[in-house]
Amino acid sequence: MATIQQELKPLPRETPDDDMDEMYEEEPRRRAWGAIASVILALALVFVGYQWNQAATRAEALGAQVSGLRAEAETQRLRAEDAQRQVDMIQKRLAAVAAEKESLADRVVALEKASSARAAGGDKAKTTKATTTVAAEKPKTTKATAAAPARPKATPVAATKRAP
Repeated sequence: MATIQQELKPLPRETPDDDMDEMYEEEPRRRAWGAIASVILALALVFVGYQWNQAATRAEALGAQVSGLRAEAETQRLRAEDAQRQVDMIQKRLAAVAAEKESLADRVVALEKASSARAAGGDKAKTTKATTTVAAEKPKTTKATAAAPARPKATPVAATKRAP
């Protein structure tokens, strides 16, 4: 019976509690790299999300600025076209005024010749004929001269008298 009791006596074996104790003993030796990495990744995610939001806000602001600049550029382009049209119109008026000036200069020369011929010849018939032809000549009016404001008439050079 002694042998039977020896057989029934449990051998000093490890129990499951011993395994659990071993597991808990090993855990403090492990480092918390996983937790540190997850905290760093969470912070990086928050930072990147904030930067993304800021970039989107800046993109919207820049889009609004670009739209405003496009509208302003179109306005400036239209103003430039209008100014070019005005320059063309002024150049046409200037050409018309130059032509009128030339015709008036020719008329002044004709009047001076007529007055010198009248003074030299003393012929009354020639003088009446010359004054009639000069009076009959009317300056041609163009659109530019019709649109130009009325100016006082110029006095011919031959008609001016100098004081002695």
